[in-house]
Amino acid sequence: IGFSMTSKAAHKSATDRPHLSKGMLTRASILKTARTVFKTAGYYGASVSEITRQSNVSMGTFYQYFKNKEQLFIELTDLVVSDFIEKSEYDYPREGDFKERLHGIVFRCLQHTRDNFAFHRTLGESELVDRVTIGYYESIVRYFRDFFREEIQSGAAKPLDPNMIAYALIGICDFIAMDWGAGEIGFEPDQAVELIADILCQGINGKAPWQKHPGWDTLSLPDPSQLETNGLKPLTRGQKTRRALFRAAEKVFGTHGVNHASISEITREAGVAQGTFYIHFESKNDLVEGFVRYINRNLRREVQRIVTGVVDRRDVEWMGMLAFYNFLSRHRSIYRVVPEFEIIGHELGLWYYKKLAQGYVQGLEQGIARQEIRSLSPVFLARYLMGFTHFIGLKWIVWGNASHPGIPPALFTDIRELVLFGLAK
Repeated sequence: IGFSMTSKAAHKSATDRPHLSKGMLTRASILKTARTVFKTAGYYGASVSEITRQSNVSMGTFYQYFKNKEQLFIELTDLVVSDFIEKSEYDYPREGDFKERLHGIVFRCLQHTRDNFAFHRTLGESELVDRVTIGYYESIVRYFRDFFREEIQSGAAKPLDPNMIAYALIGICDFIAMDWGAGEIGFEPDQAVELIADILCQGINGKAPWQKHPGWDTLSLPDPSQLETNGLKPLTRGQKTRRALFRAAEKVFGTHGVNHASISEITREAGVAQGTFYIHFESKNDLVEGFVRYINRNLRREVQRIVTGVVDRRDVEWMGMLAFYNFLSRHRSIYRVVPEFEIIGHELGLWYYKKLAQGYVQGLEQGIARQEIRSLSPVFLARYLMGFTHFIGLKWIVWGNASHPGIPPALFTDIRELVLFGLAK
């Protein structure tokens, strides 16, 4: 899906375009205010009445320029793309060696992500994902994909899939730009750009000798290990009911989104009475919090079952990625609604990612100590790898139209090569 850029002129200021009519200035003001409202309230929480109130225009004036909130949001998306393309025309990196040019492209990606981070979260939360969000990212990715294609064709970089590299870069910058909360380690933009470019060039492979796992060339996962149960008792009737409600919520959330999902539909799907629901949860928000923790725990357990007993951290990395993509292909609806969790409760969305990162950092620290992984900040590496894996999953699994979406073996081979060994020849 492309963008027409029909509203490109609307975001120019009066200083830039002194001949703008009063009507164009009003339209531009509404768009600017809408961006602020979407940032604060999200797509679902934003209302036309609040946008007009903050714009100091009447409802009638709003509808002179926009058919509805959906059209307004689409045009706002168009403006963000237009702004990115305009800026990109002036700073395309052509000088220096490959790493210097890569440094420039990473700077451009991280800068755009930082400037539009809240807008990106609203994109993910919007019910317009298929119509707008996918097209938005394709428009942005095209710039980076063309860069990597040129570098590969010139022989400066390894011949890996340029589309994959571009989406990976978007995801990396997204997780590096994220505010991880008070007390968490942060990285200055210049430092982050340098680290991203370095890891993209060299990969994460350390200098310790490596006896690769027997399944290395087949991209097959080992049989899952049986995790220690510590003598846990069978689930009680109440626990089974709670689990049934979570499974029903996953299906309903995936179909309708969190905001449009109703308790009655969830209980009907679970086969329980609404009164039973309120025995276990105080409200839908309470269910959402429990569901996020439930799915997070299941994901971590599944990855742990795959990598338990695997010795070398480099094997753990690619097996963990395979396990994640396998889990995602069976629960793809979850990642269509994760951005809604972040809008509904910022702390809940942050908890989801921090919980995943916590174990990741510990494993990377061990790999670095054994020199299986390069000596880099384990916190930065965890965020880098999570963003990389997350966005590849969005592109090829969550946003895919195939009946059984997944990562093609040839593409995963390129993913593994990029993560472990980098782009530099």
